[in-house]
This record gives sequence, C-alpha cells and structure tokens, in this order.
Amino acid sequence: MQLILPCEYSVKEILPAIRALIAEKLVEEKNLSIYKTADLMGLTPAAVENYLKKRRGTAVKEILRRDKEFMEFLENFSDKVVKEKNINSISSYYCILCAEGKKVLNKNGYKLSHCIVESALGAYNFSLKE
Repeated sequence: MQLILPCEYSVKEILPAIRALIAEKLVEEKNLSIYKTADLMGLTPAAVENYLKKRRGTAVKEILRRDKEFMEFLENFSDKVVKEKNINSISSYYCILCAEGKKVLNKNGYKLSHCIVESALGAYNFSLKE
C-alpha cells in the first residue's frame, strides 16, 4: 500500500485544475490579458497560457467545472483576485478552494483524505462573499 499525503494529490491535480479554471475565467470571461492574469495570479504568462491551452490542470478540471456550488465559489474568488491589490492576501484562499475541490471529488467517487487544516476548520464558514 502506498502512502499518499493529503496535500500531495492537491498539489499535483486539484490546484492546477483550480488555476486553469481561474485563468479561463479571468481571460475569457473578464477579458483580461494573459499578462495581467499572470500578474494577478502570481504566475508567469507561459504558465497561464499552458492552463488555457489545456497543457496543465486538466485531470479533474471538468469534474470541478460541473459542480455549480464550486463554480459559484470560484467566481467569487475570481472577483476577489481582480479587486485585491496584494496577491499575498489571497494566497490562503487557495487552501479553501482546495478543500472545496476535495469535497466535489469525494462526491464523485474519489477517496481523498482531509488535511489537518480541513479537519481543524471543519465548522468554519468558507464564504468569500463580502
């Protein structure tokens, strides 16, 4: 039996899918340039282009995209990314998006364990609405 740490799967599959979805929202829906999107997300323009051209972040992206609640959450986060002046202040929201993404994947048959942050914050309201 192989030990897979909770955040290992997140870093390899969930976070790239989340970044791909955010990049799509910012470029295609909010009409931002790849360069502005890269700046807002703390990525390189090449990384954003890879997400947009489906070279990265494709493994679980469509499962996440089909979940209405998750996509509403992601929409609120995308708005926050555009409005926020300091990208460091939004970095912790990725943990919240990851936790929400795991919930979606678990509903769809994946067996992903919770990290200690998810366990400790189980009763926390993760709403991004102001």
